[in-house]
Amino acid sequence: MSDQKNHKSVSSEDVEEFEENFEEDETEMHEAVSNEGDESGGEAGEEIEEDDFEGVEEAGIEEIEGFDQSYALNEGDESEEVVLTKELKDLPEAGTEEFEDPESVCGRDGRVRISPATRIPWRWNCQLIITKANGTRSRCTGWFIGPRTVMTAGHCVYSHAAGGWARQIEVIPGMDARSRPFGSQIGTSFRSVIGWTRNRRSTHDYGAIILPNNRLGNRVGWFGFANLRSSSLRNLLVNNAGYAGDKPFGTLWFNAGRITRVTLRRLYYMIDTFGGHSGSPVWLYRRGHRYGVGIHGYGGCPNKAVRIVRPVFRNMLAWKRLGF
Repeated sequence: MSDQKNHKSVSSEDVEEFEENFEEDETEMHEAVSNEGDESGGEAGEEIEEDDFEGVEEAGIEEIEGFDQSYALNEGDESEEVVLTKELKDLPEAGTEEFEDPESVCGRDGRVRISPATRIPWRWNCQLIITKANGTRSRCTGWFIGPRTVMTAGHCVYSHAAGGWARQIEVIPGMDARSRPFGSQIGTSFRSVIGWTRNRRSTHDYGAIILPNNRLGNRVGWFGFANLRSSSLRNLLVNNAGYAGDKPFGTLWFNAGRITRVTLRRLYYMIDTFGGHSGSPVWLYRRGHRYGVGIHGYGGCPNKAVRIVRPVFRNMLAWKRLGF
């Protein structure tokens, strides 16, 4: 099976088409494949970028040390405070039923809490509360890449162990413990690729949530993303933020470090993560802009992300354009 076909986009609305085509593709699904694939990974040609967006501009507040802007920013708006029930606090990470390679703290825990999470780029990160196909619930992290499009790991939208596509996912940007400063939206339309939904390949473990309207994304803004050459990625200083399962529920945690290894489909780094970070962005901060270069999902020290190679970039761009 060609790697290009593994990156074929699939949707939670494609159930009938999937069932009709599965039988004719079954033989091809059993073809032996390499974990690294045989495609160049987008090494040839120019590097490509899609820019970030800071959100709808509004009057600002002066930055004064010690002043918490979150209350002023959200007076009379859609901000919420929720009760953190035991069920929410105990929600498992979505990947616990899928694999045995949990996200890891590598040596000294260097993570720092982001509070409040109302500023750029923190508000582009989202706590995800997932209701799976079998009715169980779990958590992940997502990140806006467009007005209606939230990027995440494939196992956050499609669980083989739980029976397939999620029933729904609540998306909460900038969540900070009990505070939901921008409210939330519930998505029921999802995207991933055949390499994950059919072949369960960890190198293709990425997906997206398509929200019902663009109100939330236009307000908070979104990350850019980029397809970079291996030579550009090696030893690159990158950032990560996610909603860690070993910390108080709904709190965002940041760490940064260098990419220590680059393969055709993965990025490796010693950035500290934990269960709950699955789906979070690995991003480059350059010239005042932020570009995702990987989708975090696996641990083991080094921890790992799906690399945004050219086929991934194309799918992300197509999914982003669904929101305009």
